[in-house]
Amino acid sequence: MKSNFDPAEFVRRIGLDLIRAFDDAREATTPELVGDAMEQPVRERLEQILPRGIGVGSGCVIDTKGGTSRQMDVVLYEKDLCPVFCINNSPETTYYPAEGVLAVGEVKSAIGKRELADSFQKIRSVKALQRSFVIMDDGIYVGRRYGDHGSGAAYGFYRDHTNKGDIFGFVLAERASLAITLPDPSRTHKSAPKATLLGHYADNIQQIGDDVMCPDLIVLLDGTLLTPQAILGSEPGTEPITEPYVPTRVKNSLPHLLNPCQADSPFGELVKEVWKRHQGGLTAHIPLEQYLHYQATTEPRLTWAAFANVTVLEDARTGMKVAQPRHQETPTDHVRNDLVLLGKKEV
Repeated sequence: MKSNFDPAEFVRRIGLDLIRAFDDAREATTPELVGDAMEQPVRERLEQILPRGIGVGSGCVIDTKGGTSRQMDVVLYEKDLCPVFCINNSPETTYYPAEGVLAVGEVKSAIGKRELADSFQKIRSVKALQRSFVIMDDGIYVGRRYGDHGSGAAYGFYRDHTNKGDIFGFVLAERASLAITLPDPSRTHKSAPKATLLGHYADNIQQIGDDVMCPDLIVLLDGTLLTPQAILGSEPGTEPITEPYVPTRVKNSLPHLLNPCQADSPFGELVKEVWKRHQGGLTAHIPLEQYLHYQATTEPRLTWAAFANVTVLEDARTGMKVAQPRHQETPTDHVRNDLVLLGKKEV
């Protein structure tokens, strides 16, 4: 029996449990079933350790412009504020508004060239969605912290120069299926394989053309993390100075590198990064009225209940008063909000 409780050790053991769960998942008989059996314990462990205000699910992310992401293995969202659109209670057909999504993730057994490319494309499909923010006349976007309703305080940020308003993207795998980096060339035989995970990562960035759309963190449960680092420059003859890399919304001018490092608790590092984004990231008010807006496909019928939405006119020939339906796009189109936000506009 221990005299005190160690939270870090507790989270580290959760990561070890995931490795055992991945081994059990390989008992399934098809690749699809193996994948499902690996994704479920990841969602359960995240739900176990993250704050109760963060919902854990899977499915697709949507925006008010009609954009829809590819299906994601893990979706972390604002549980108390974000509406969830679920078809027949199926996790695979669940949709989350982008404004309320904190992070998305892909779960892989082993990650190589094909799995890395698939993760890049899926995370890109989420990051490319357009969140609806309010923008001030001076160009500052107005956001709110995750979990806040936004009535008490608003936080301004320049969206073009920060990733605070972006959705965090991660990849979680048990191990890499190929070398992460090449060994010292002077000690490597000519027949040694030249392909590395870092090389394929750079190829994917070049193919997409915008590293803002790329994964923010790759976690290997065997102890390796792949985290981008910004190169700030250095004195001649010294090692370059690096710091945690924060991609900007515009194309980056700073060179950067991927820094593979070893971690005693890789799952714990993932939890810390999600927690930091929950504390410091910004999202927008969820414009539910935009998601529920639709075009009427039939002419409104004149019923007793519809007279609230008609204009009464007098027929010049007969003198009878007739009801003329007013044009409206939705049944509640006549209920309008006349309050105008001075100096702001929706984007």
